[in-house]
Amino acid sequence: MDRNQVRHSRRGRLGYAISKTIGTIIKRKDSRLFGAPYWRCLGLFLIFAACFGLRTVALADGTDVSTNAPDVSTNTAPTTTPAPASLLRPILSTNTASSTFLQIHPELAEPTPGDRSSLSLHPETTANTVPPEVIPPGTGIFPETVQPPNPMAETGNLADHLLVVYNTNDPDSQGLAQYYATKRNIPAERVLAISCSDSEEITREQFDDSIRSPIVSYLCQKDWMAREPQTVRVGDRILNLLVATRNDIWAIVLMRGVPLKIAPDPSDEDSMEYQPQFQVNAAAVDNELALLPVFGLPNGGFVPNIFFDDQISGIKRVGPELARNMVMVTRLDGPTPADVRRMIDDSFYAEHNRLAGLAVIDSRGLTDHNDYTVADIWLRNARDMLVQDGWHVKFDDKPDVLPATDPCNHVALYLGWYHEGAVGPWVTLPNRFVPGAIAYHLHSYSATTVRSDTVGWVGPLIAHGADATMGMVYEPYVELTPHEDIFTRRLLQGDYFAEAAYASEPALSWMLTVVGDPLYRPFRQPLDAVLEQASTPHTPHDDWMLLQKVGREIATCEMAATTQNLTQALDVPGAGPVAEEGLGDLLENVNEPAARDATVQAYKKALAGETTSIDRIRVGLKLAQYYGKHGMDAQAQSELSELRKFDPIEARRFGVLDSPVPASIPSEPPTVNNKPERVHSPPGLARLPSPPTPTPVSQ
Repeated sequence: MDRNQVRHSRRGRLGYAISKTIGTIIKRKDSRLFGAPYWRCLGLFLIFAACFGLRTVALADGTDVSTNAPDVSTNTAPTTTPAPASLLRPILSTNTASSTFLQIHPELAEPTPGDRSSLSLHPETTANTVPPEVIPPGTGIFPETVQPPNPMAETGNLADHLLVVYNTNDPDSQGLAQYYATKRNIPAERVLAISCSDSEEITREQFDDSIRSPIVSYLCQKDWMAREPQTVRVGDRILNLLVATRNDIWAIVLMRGVPLKIAPDPSDEDSMEYQPQFQVNAAAVDNELALLPVFGLPNGGFVPNIFFDDQISGIKRVGPELARNMVMVTRLDGPTPADVRRMIDDSFYAEHNRLAGLAVIDSRGLTDHNDYTVADIWLRNARDMLVQDGWHVKFDDKPDVLPATDPCNHVALYLGWYHEGAVGPWVTLPNRFVPGAIAYHLHSYSATTVRSDTVGWVGPLIAHGADATMGMVYEPYVELTPHEDIFTRRLLQGDYFAEAAYASEPALSWMLTVVGDPLYRPFRQPLDAVLEQASTPHTPHDDWMLLQKVGREIATCEMAATTQNLTQALDVPGAGPVAEEGLGDLLENVNEPAARDATVQAYKKALAGETTSIDRIRVGLKLAQYYGKHGMDAQAQSELSELRKFDPIEARRFGVLDSPVPASIPSEPPTVNNKPERVHSPPGLARLPSPPTPTPVSQ
């Protein structure tokens, strides 16, 4: 979904108009009444109020506020005065049980169709009749007031509020559920068996009857959830909902065997969406279950996510307030039960030892501000956050994805886009990920199945070592996919994986599936505390943490990046080949006479310590490149020759040719799952939208 379409959707037009007006005021430099700082502060405050109010309206019935009711805006003259604040707040019709409330507010008695006031989200054609501003305490589906976000606030203990769900019709599902519950100390009463299809795709009726209903019934039976009926009016639409007033289950994890996605149903045309592109009623099972506390919403379209961390409005922390509105749902799933057990074990290990390794950001280098550029911006923002946090980041901005010949290894975090199916180093042996690695590739239908190691991206990434990922079960449109910069920021702040994933996703009842341990907190342990426990000699994990510590000190200007400082910090007793290679990488950018010899020595020490072919080839190529860059062609050729002697087959596979620069295309295509890999194949699903269609991920 491109920004223009967000702007012209029913949910977005009011917010855009208000922010545009405020922006005009702020830009005026000739204000005589107040100074520029005053207008900036006022503008930011009004933007916050407008966006928060919009979100509250949009979510007042738990759905998108666009309606299939007749559009009264086409027959109503625009108002000549600014819309009052009441238009930015939920307008609720009566709850028939609230007789006392009706006596106090008779204007909210059930209106006749001809008398019913409309809440139009078209600001330029707002009805002249303003609905009354009435907000009964406790009756809003979503909270009317939200505390300013506190990024460093301690997250509640999610494990105490987690429900594990497995499918009795899958032979492995119960065993995996018990294995996970034991690992995470989840009591037996919070492990729920349901009987549903073991197919990945089910109908809406199957979802309601065999997944949603049994879970809700169990929560109510255990007195973990309390609900009450509520009648909500949005525009000319009256919705009778069941809304949670209390919910002790904050997160749910679905075990392998529980269906993945809800198939589209053309016979169900009920939708709150304005644009036809969003009237689809297909969804990921996880993302649909996220709205468990609210029942009775139309199936078509998406619901704006109140947990989406745009740093403007909404709930920013998991807890009882959020649980009355939504539940964070992930799944532990993958090509094989063994993959799922490994994901559980690796996440637990990484959480207790802190995730560390190389970060790889694979953007497309888009700079022309088209509808797809926003995804590249998210990736560049994520890169900058990681660099500021001291990470070693491999950043690629070429149009194609990384080729299989790239010898990257020890990858802890991968974010990239896009290719129709998994290709490149991520599915080329040896596996490149460290235990606990998080990997996400943006593409439509990247999770059309998660139980295949060859189709899409989610399954292949898991099969090749990634332990947490996300993907799309159907076409999501770009703007309604996870924002990788928000996802990265929340992870680095110490969030649970489930928190970071849902905070980055703008929509619920939509296409995202989140695959991984919801309790996984890769950065729960402080870097310095874990580094104090480093062994001598260092493990590769110790070296990566040392590199991050030095990177942080450089990024925060605590250390000047000089040859002497870097050598003293990294060439220390016990340092292994990873630290020496990282030292060489840093010294390459130091403009000092002493840096040249120090760089060569660092790479040579790394070569002497590496034992695996891929790592020796990578370091050797860096050294050959460095020689070539400084006119030392004989040394470069000698280094390449040494690599070919060390492992001729692997050297050829990773493109070690006679040239002192590494090749990006191999001499013969490497194989992925015993099939030739399309190293530079064109993007798949070449579907370019024509305006005003929202932007699909696949173009």
